[in-house]
Amino acid sequence: MKRTNSHSSTRRSSVRSIGRDNVASSTQLFDNNNVLLKKSTKLIEFAKNKRAIPPDKLKSMRQIFNTIGNFQPISIERLADAFIALEHDPRKDILYQDFLTEHQLNGTSGLLDFEHFALLVLDYEEKLRLEDEALHRLDLKIAFEYFDINKDGMIDVNELLTIMNTLQLPITAEEAKNMIDFADHDKDHLLSFDEFLTVLTQISAMNMLSTD
Repeated sequence: MKRTNSHSSTRRSSVRSIGRDNVASSTQLFDNNNVLLKKSTKLIEFAKNKRAIPPDKLKSMRQIFNTIGNFQPISIERLADAFIALEHDPRKDILYQDFLTEHQLNGTSGLLDFEHFALLVLDYEEKLRLEDEALHRLDLKIAFEYFDINKDGMIDVNELLTIMNTLQLPITAEEAKNMIDFADHDKDHLLSFDEFLTVLTQISAMNMLSTD
């Protein structure tokens, strides 16, 4: 195998390599006429801002990578198989091809080393998380507007009680009043949508404390 640089020590340690300077490397390796693909500019920027990976997550990605690649770099064609093994099914994701295009992998052939693969997994999971958050916010917006009887963009105590029951988060009238007092920044005893989201955050925190 011919290398164009000499980062062999960092190649041996995935924990140290991800998130450090060599993650941003544009090194190309050649193995049996297959090119080790460069990381896209966006992926390099993502790596700079990525927090440390939990050891169990890193171990899981490493095991799947080694299984698919037989302890060697994997082909871009096997990336979808690796995602499926990680319980993400790109076949059902209409944005997967856009994801490949974003990282300059659509319509190409070549190999991915573990660093490259791990960053792609983390970036893809981050996009899924943001998409889920956006869909959840949209669902809440629909519920908010449905129970906003006079369509003034505000809800009162009774409407809040109805929404909470619909969302299977039952609260008492007193709790509803206290939550409105907590989130009602302009003190009009009504909640805007953003203030409503503050209430949901408070309820979520209370539920987490009650389950500890």
